[in-house]
Amino acid sequence: MRDIKMSIVTVCLNAAGTVEQALDSVLSQTCPPFEYIVIDGGSTDGTREIIERYRPRLTYVVLEPDEGIYDAFNKGVARATGDVVGILNADDLYAPWTLETVAEAYRQSPDPGVFYGKLAVVDEARCRWTVYPVGDHRRLTGRMSIAHPATFVARSVYDRHGLFDPSFRVSGDWDLMLRFFRWGVPFCPIDKVLTAFRNSGVSSAYSERLFMENRRIHKDALPPLAAFKATLKMYLKRWGRRWIDDLGLSECYARYRDSRLLCAEVSGAFDGSFGRLWEALSHRRPSMPSTASASKKEPKDGRRRGNEVL
Repeated sequence: MRDIKMSIVTVCLNAAGTVEQALDSVLSQTCPPFEYIVIDGGSTDGTREIIERYRPRLTYVVLEPDEGIYDAFNKGVARATGDVVGILNADDLYAPWTLETVAEAYRQSPDPGVFYGKLAVVDEARCRWTVYPVGDHRRLTGRMSIAHPATFVARSVYDRHGLFDPSFRVSGDWDLMLRFFRWGVPFCPIDKVLTAFRNSGVSSAYSERLFMENRRIHKDALPPLAAFKATLKMYLKRWGRRWIDDLGLSECYARYRDSRLLCAEVSGAFDGSFGRLWEALSHRRPSMPSTASASKKEPKDGRRRGNEVL
């Protein structure tokens, strides 16, 4: 049984408050990474000094300005030489068992492609964590239906089909996963929490950019009528959220969304300790689904971390 080489990429920009936890979560894995690549886009808040302390344990460190997060992702993926590549943002963390779990899924897969798992969404402002179902790659034509922070891609897929489109600023993860899906790349869901995602909220400017880029993807990926329906749905959702905010019902909506709309599997109080979060989740780890269920979908006609649907 050969060892599976795992390459991890972390990109950061002014993440001094969180990057050390991200680095530790990778370097303390039960199955250590084959290589760890860190890309910093020009931090000025002490992030670089933290990275320098870890440099002896890192494979590559790139300290230079970039053209956005997807350009930084591409720099990291281009340097990766492992069998599987994972991308971890500087404010997220891997569960202790993540690389071991993904390596086993890769080992069992007859045709490795994209592997994706669950997120533990951590809302530090509300002191809550929530785990949502694993997602469904078959819905990628309508929205980013899998969690990019918990997604790993076989190096061979990048070699055949290319990297992120750096013209995107927030939706490049969806654009790339949709391209993989339409080209028939196999997707394998993993029914385990792989990543803790800090849900820090978004600005109005970010929301507007997200809306425009999602509309662009709909236009490029869907037939005209389907693209119109998808865009109309986005408009209605955006107007609804503004109406909720104007009425001061945002907190009520968030609770309803967590418990109903997204069918949360489990949630709990977050006391600031990710160690206790992993301990709580380790008792709920289900068995690995067979990769025989990994779907080879036929191509259809019709990221910050973009389109994570939270």
